[in-house]
Amino acid sequence: MDTIQLLGSTLGLGFVAGIRLYLTVLALGLAIRLDWLHLAPGQEHLAILAHPAVLGVAGVACVIELIADKAPWVDSVWDSFHTFIRPIGAVVLAAMALGSVDPALRVVLTILCGGIAFGSHSSKAGIRLLANHSPEPFSNIALSVFEDLLAAFGIWLALEHPVVALALVLAFVMVFAWVAPRIFRLTRLEVTALWAWIAGGSHAPATALAAQPLPAGTQTEAADALRVIAINAEPLPAAARLLNRTGPVFGIRCAATKEVRGLRNSIGYLVLADQDLVFVARRLFRRRVHRIGIKDISLAEWKRGLLMNRLLIRTAAGHSSFYVFRNVSLSRAPENRAFGAANRLGVT
Repeated sequence: MDTIQLLGSTLGLGFVAGIRLYLTVLALGLAIRLDWLHLAPGQEHLAILAHPAVLGVAGVACVIELIADKAPWVDSVWDSFHTFIRPIGAVVLAAMALGSVDPALRVVLTILCGGIAFGSHSSKAGIRLLANHSPEPFSNIALSVFEDLLAAFGIWLALEHPVVALALVLAFVMVFAWVAPRIFRLTRLEVTALWAWIAGGSHAPATALAAQPLPAGTQTEAADALRVIAINAEPLPAAARLLNRTGPVFGIRCAATKEVRGLRNSIGYLVLADQDLVFVARRLFRRRVHRIGIKDISLAEWKRGLLMNRLLIRTAAGHSSFYVFRNVSLSRAPENRAFGAANRLGVT
């Protein structure tokens, strides 16, 4: 097998492993065991994939993945767990397939294969995270079935037409380089949300809330939602630095949605000020601040999700919403507990 074909088959399988790792292992193992795939000299290490134990584990994992990948939000949780598993699996496959290649070339191709797998995984995870915000589940199922077919086709193409597979992978790399910043933000958001979900449990505020009411004119429909922020508020040194404050700043860590212009999927901090709800984040090495007047909020409500909850805010100027991690409790504040953190959450 010449270098171009070897490169095409290795990177092609790496791309597929980033989408369906277990299906890739199962398909290769079955093809070897049924004598559909004849290993080239130097690729003998791949024969281990045909071992019954490997086939059994890969088969069970593949079935679980095919089911989990079609359930809204469960697919994003599954993808989060596999952010590093799929690229590492692709690296292992590449190392096995390149057993007899020159050591320097083997290292380069193995690293490239892991990078391609991470790129395809990140693209898949980002698209699925966006699809999970649609109100119906059919888009998830359709995307999952498409990915199943794409993975099966990709495995066949990488083995039978490696040069074509190489060309398609190179085209993917060029497109990925353009959308990589967006995908990076999505992947970071997903991993952060998963970590908060695993950590679990809501936390109590760092200090007792001061007894100060909401600003006059605050709509009743917004009070309970904002009270949740106050009850979960904790010291945020990073937010204080971004807001150029020497004193403590309290709030919650969250991320902006596409409705916050220019800050989509940016992870930052939501802080209650005297008269404003302030979202502050760093984007492209610059401080970015988004302010919403508390008196202008006509409606604020929470939407529960499996991986992240969502805070929706409506004003006369339009809508804003934020992804809030699951370590923030949505339990309604007690009616006799005064809302007030403005005197210690002030932002200038």
